[in-house]
Amino acid sequence: MAEWFSTDSDLLLYLGIVIAFFAFFIWNSTRLKRNRAKQKKRNFRKRFMDRKKNVSKEE
Repeated sequence: MAEWFSTDSDLLLYLGIVIAFFAFFIWNSTRLKRNRAKQKKRNFRKRFMDRKKNVSKEE
């Protein structure tokens, strides 16, 4: 059991790669979520302004 906890350089390398992958995955997912929300708001504002223009033209 003590052999598994040894500070082997390969083990540290693999742990570093796994931690880096998870950190990137979490960072990227939060960034994508934020960008999707911004895009949704932009699309809503664009549709709203288009409708507002069309209504004012019809009057």
